[in-house]
Amino acid sequence: MDALLIKTGGLLLIVALGYLLKRRGVFQQGDARLLSRIIVNLTLPGALLSSFSAFRLVPSLLAVLAAAAAANVLLLAVSALVTRGRPGPVRALYLLNAPSYNIGTFVLPFVQSFLPPDMLLAVSMFDAGNSPFNCGGAYALTAALTGGERLTVRSVLGRMLRSVPFDTFLVILLLGLLGLRLPQPVYTVAGMFGQANAFLAMLMIGLLLEPRIPQESRSDVLRVVLLRYGFGLAASAVCWMLPLPAGIRQVLALSLLAPVPSVSLAYCERCGCDSGAVGAIHSLCIPISLAFTLLVCLM
Repeated sequence: MDALLIKTGGLLLIVALGYLLKRRGVFQQGDARLLSRIIVNLTLPGALLSSFSAFRLVPSLLAVLAAAAAANVLLLAVSALVTRGRPGPVRALYLLNAPSYNIGTFVLPFVQSFLPPDMLLAVSMFDAGNSPFNCGGAYALTAALTGGERLTVRSVLGRMLRSVPFDTFLVILLLGLLGLRLPQPVYTVAGMFGQANAFLAMLMIGLLLEPRIPQESRSDVLRVVLLRYGFGLAASAVCWMLPLPAGIRQVLALSLLAPVPSVSLAYCERCGCDSGAVGAIHSLCIPISLAFTLLVCLM
């Protein structure tokens, strides 16, 4: 428990450091753009590859994978519906921050500390269903809906395949299905890249962090947060009543109440979202998810 609190405090310290350095003029909010490119193209793929070094597709856990995919699809559909007719950047704010879940750098440490070791496989399965959306799928759909492009299977797949994180996940999944593994040095080197992901992501949040929610986007920020956690609580309650092992139900609840993934910051920047609104959403989600996570872990 002490180690978990230290890790949580360390992540919050990095966020605070990024914010303070921005206020002191060492960094500018625009520097988050460079960090977002490093995260999307280098550290996130490395974290994905290293975390899936022992990934194996287990048929008995396919329900966890299906739940992750279904949650993303439903939140994308609801976000598209409630923002119909709104400007592109506003639609992108909903589409990129209501769905997708931060599993690797948020949920995984809690599962390792509170749940049995075999539950790590369940977390990996949830991330397998979440990653196609987290690593390019949601962004591809958002870009098509907000950029005036015609939404076709080809256009969505094209954007997904141009996403380095999604390509990495696709390779991992195919290797898992075929029962193949890359040489261990590949995972070791990938882990060196991945270790920087949490630090850079928290630093980028700090650069984007604004304690004051912009007046012009306050209602949208609160609606995104309410949509995300309202759905998460309802879905968690449904999963808790399913005839599944207690550990699986806890993993589903933890994952469905996780904060927005850090990569959405990069995709929001690409889609022209209000940076203050994006930072406010992430600033609100982290403490809310932390409170729910501690509650679920202690149940």
